[in-house]
Amino acid sequence: MNRLYRIALVAGLLALCAVAGHAKEHTDCLSFRDGDVLYGQLLEIDPGNVIRWQHADASGPIDFKPQNVAQIDFSPRALTAAGTNSSCKLWLANGDALAGNLVGCDRDSLVFDTWYAGKLKIPRHALQTLAFNPRTPMLFDGPTGIDGWTLGSAVKAVPVGESGEWSYRNGAFYSDKAASIARDVKLPDRSQIQFDLAWKGPLSLAVALYTDSLQPILLNEKETGPDFGGFYSLRFANTLFVTMQAIRKESPNRYLGDPLIVQSLTQKERVHVDLRVSKQDRQIALFLDGALIKNWIDPVGFIGQGTGLRFVNNSTGLAAIKISNLRVSKWNGVLDDASAEVPDPSHDVIFLESGAKISGAVESISEGNISLLTIGGPTNIPLVNASAIEFAHFQGEAAPASTVNTHATFVQGGGITFELLAWRPNGVECSSPDFGKVKFDPAAFGRLQFLDSEPKKPSGPKE
Repeated sequence: MNRLYRIALVAGLLALCAVAGHAKEHTDCLSFRDGDVLYGQLLEIDPGNVIRWQHADASGPIDFKPQNVAQIDFSPRALTAAGTNSSCKLWLANGDALAGNLVGCDRDSLVFDTWYAGKLKIPRHALQTLAFNPRTPMLFDGPTGIDGWTLGSAVKAVPVGESGEWSYRNGAFYSDKAASIARDVKLPDRSQIQFDLAWKGPLSLAVALYTDSLQPILLNEKETGPDFGGFYSLRFANTLFVTMQAIRKESPNRYLGDPLIVQSLTQKERVHVDLRVSKQDRQIALFLDGALIKNWIDPVGFIGQGTGLRFVNNSTGLAAIKISNLRVSKWNGVLDDASAEVPDPSHDVIFLESGAKISGAVESISEGNISLLTIGGPTNIPLVNASAIEFAHFQGEAAPASTVNTHATFVQGGGITFELLAWRPNGVECSSPDFGKVKFDPAAFGRLQFLDSEPKKPSGPKE
């Protein structure tokens, strides 16, 4: 099919899509490398030969050349009960991230059980981090939709530019204009708030902590506006500055310390944000990508009067923001400065729920115990006491080279890079450089990206 014919076909079908635009929310979206898009349903992929597509207004399937297609976004789908029952997340050395359940581990490999591909046997040299989901109930884990969230009113948090609204798709909130979204997540007296933040253009985001107001506050008019209780505002400004403010209605806005210059943010387009808050200690600690950036102590006492979170995009229309993997849980109060101690890369490191670390060599994980060989000798650690395992950097033979041409993003977060062998409604056949040939359930994926000759791999576990 030549390009002119395809353009005409796509244009015609897009015109029909415009008439029936409501159907887009329930269909797949195919994006071509030249920027064109087409809605419909993926039927089949035979790599190197054809991508077969169905559109409601076409009399039959449409075949496209795979080299002309950049990615496919699948219609939003709810996770099955099995898909929400994973106990841990595994990051591989190449940046892949999978959710599932640990079966066991020995000196050579780890066995990981997933609902979407069964049991995967992964060699130790391919492992990076295994993180266990908190064993105490999560206060919030999402987002899974817009329900339960309060969108900002017409009163904007930023008095310039055009306002908009946050939107939800595929496990994330998106905003490209000034907008607010908030929820009472019932923050406890000691809390840990984590989320993945990605952006395009200048980053300008305010995060209200321990707020009782689910509507944005216009700071220069707060004395004359609606009543609200005290809260703290973490702000990212111009992709470089980070500040923490204590805000009360009848008091001047008060900075906790001087603005921070975080130069590394200007070299990134995504970061993992980790906030740890203790009311009794008047403390708010900020970690970015696992490194402690600042531990603020409020000298006049903790002023947060609510239990809610509010995200405000202060952009004037020049930037887009994505928030995903938002998790709120109780915090044990142990402030672990990951930047103060860099684990020996030649050793495995066990991170305990208490905040302590133990390094050595993991001999095995079985029957609820981690068998660890330390300098002082062998020891057993109950698996329930571990929050994560950082595996040693492999010093031996590298994994065999293989061809990867596809990156798939999971509906529940994370993703995997592989060589796509076939995509059919009953299964996705692929070959991974880390665990060989495997068949995935297509329902596991929210997006499929076709890579260039040099694959673009996602960042590691602390993305």
